[in-house]
Amino acid sequence: MATTAPKPTQRGKLFAIPTKRQAGFAFTVLFAVNILNYADRYVLSAILPSIKHEFNISDTQGGLLGSSFLLVYAVATLPLGLWADRGIRKNIVALCVGIWSFVTALAGLAQNLLQLFSLRAILGVGEAGYAPASLSLLGDFFSKSHRARVLSYWSIGTLVGAAIGVSLGGLVADTLGWRWAFYIVGIPGLVAAFLAWRMTEPARGSFDNEADSSDEANPALAHGSIGNDFWEIIKNLSKIPTYWVLVGALVFSFFTIGGTSMWLTTFLTRDFGLSLTRAGSIAGIVLISSGLVGTVLGGWLADLVQRRHPEGRLFVSMLGFLIGAPLVLLAFFIHTLPLFVAVFVVAAISLNFCTGPLNAVMQDVILPNMRATAVGLALLLAHILGDAAAPTIIGLISDHTSLGLALTVTAPVFLFLAGIVCLIGLRTVGRDMQRMQELLRKQR
Repeated sequence: MATTAPKPTQRGKLFAIPTKRQAGFAFTVLFAVNILNYADRYVLSAILPSIKHEFNISDTQGGLLGSSFLLVYAVATLPLGLWADRGIRKNIVALCVGIWSFVTALAGLAQNLLQLFSLRAILGVGEAGYAPASLSLLGDFFSKSHRARVLSYWSIGTLVGAAIGVSLGGLVADTLGWRWAFYIVGIPGLVAAFLAWRMTEPARGSFDNEADSSDEANPALAHGSIGNDFWEIIKNLSKIPTYWVLVGALVFSFFTIGGTSMWLTTFLTRDFGLSLTRAGSIAGIVLISSGLVGTVLGGWLADLVQRRHPEGRLFVSMLGFLIGAPLVLLAFFIHTLPLFVAVFVVAAISLNFCTGPLNAVMQDVILPNMRATAVGLALLLAHILGDAAAPTIIGLISDHTSLGLALTVTAPVFLFLAGIVCLIGLRTVGRDMQRMQELLRKQR
C-alpha cells in the first residue's frame, strides 16, 4: 500500500507517493483539463459559420482550420509521449494546458485566416502533450483495483467537453461574437494550468509491484507511444493481419467522426436554417448522448458475444459500422429536423459501438511488449489519414457541390468501408489471438 514517504528517482529528485487527498485533487484537476481540452477543440466547429462570414473564406479553407490542429496533434503526440515517460509529468501537463489555453484565447484576436490557422496548429502541440502525461499520472495516483474505473470517469470529460464546446460556442457566437467563444473557453485553462502545476508528482509505479508491472497496467498505453526497437516491432506487426484490419477500421471511422463533428453545426445552419445557438445545442446533445450510449452499449454487447466467439468484439464493431452506414445516409435525405436528429443519433450510437471493442481486440492480438508502439502507430495513421484529412476533403467537395452532398457521400461510404474491413478481419482475429497466446506461453 502507499505511504506518505517520498521516493527517489534516477534523477535524484524526490517524488511523493500520493495520499487520497492528493489523488482526489489531481483527478479533479485532470478531469477539468480533459473537459477544457475537448471544449477548446470543438468550439471551432460551432463558430465556423461566423468565421467564414467575417473572413469570407471557402469551405475548403474552413476545413483546413480543423485539419491544422489535428495534423499537428497527430504528429506531436508520439514525441511528447516520450517526454512524458522521462520528465516531471505535472509540469508537462501544466505547460501544455497553458500553451493551448493561451493560443485559444489569442485566436480571438486573429485578423485573418493565416493567423487563425497558425494558432490552431499550435493548439495541436499543447493538446498532444497533456494526454500521455495525464494518463501516466492517473496510473500512479490510483491502485490497480480503482484504475479502470477512474480512467472511465476521466474519459467522460471528452464527451462533456465536446458538448460544451459545440453548444457554448454557438450561443456565445450568436450573442457576443465568435471571438468571445475563444476567450471564454481559453481563459479557464490558464487557471487549470496553475492548479496542475500545484499537483503532487507521484512516484512512477506507485501502486505496481515490479512482478506485476506490464504494458497492460500502463494507462499511457491508451494514448499510444513509440517503444524501443521500432523497426523490429513493425516487422513483427506485418505478420499480424488483424492489426492492419484494425488500423483500416480506425482510419475510416476517424474520418467519419472527425468530418461529421467538424461540419455538423454548419450543416444544421444551412440546411435547416437554424441559429448558431440552436444548431450548437443540437450538435452538443447528439455528441454526448450518442457517445455515452454507444460506448456503453457497444462494450456490453462485445463482452457478451466474446464469451461465445473469439471474434465477438470485432463482430460488434462491424455490426455498428454496417448499421450506421445506411442510417446516416437516410438521415441526410431527411428534411424534417426532429426526424433527422432521431435517425442521426441512432446512427451515431451505432458508430460508437467500436470505441471499446477495437481497442480491446488490439490488446488481444498484440504481445504486451509491442502494444505501446502498435497503438501509437495505429493512432498516428488514424489521425493523419482519418480525422485530420476529413474536414478539408469534405470542405473541398462542398465547395464544388454542397455541404449536404459532401456529408452524404463521405459519411456512409467510410462507415461501410470500416464495416467491410472488420468483416475481413473476422477470418483472422481468432487465429491471431491464438498465436499471441502461444507466443506468451513460450516466453514464460
